[in-house]
Amino acid sequence: MTIRPATAADAAQIVAIYNHGIAERQATFETRPRSTDDVAEWLAARRPFLVATDGDAVLGFARVSAYSTRAAYAGVGEHTVYVSHTARGRGVGVALLNALADAATQAGYHKLTSRVFATNAASLALHRKAGFTEVGVQRRHAQLDGEWKDTVLVERLLGEAANYPLTP
Repeated sequence: MTIRPATAADAAQIVAIYNHGIAERQATFETRPRSTDDVAEWLAARRPFLVATDGDAVLGFARVSAYSTRAAYAGVGEHTVYVSHTARGRGVGVALLNALADAATQAGYHKLTSRVFATNAASLALHRKAGFTEVGVQRRHAQLDGEWKDTVLVERLLGEAANYPLTP
């Protein structure tokens, strides 16, 4: 397995992985299938965006998006990680998240955060393995297909923030 920056040549496989995740209804509130144009926009944002590959096959992807437009949060990135259903359970997700944390640190981020469905035990376990901490639950955060979903906030401190003394 190789982890490298995503390119436009990966777009169709990234879309296939993400659209499968949308269809599963276990990882995102998104319901609209994505296109390669969406991936082009993600690439154009010039934020950390990685793929795990085996030869020409994309096994998964992880990327950072903006957490907020407010300057105070410039060092906080919201992250996403998706692994192809055919590559799950092989360590792809942990490798992607660790590499994304390194890339985000190099890009000047001090924290990665995300929301994980409370019912998505596999994603919660993956995040724990990759050094993320569960810091709270957002009850009935949004509806998916008419059903309220709780989300678990996860975060991983990076760089100097990871070494800063915690306050009680």
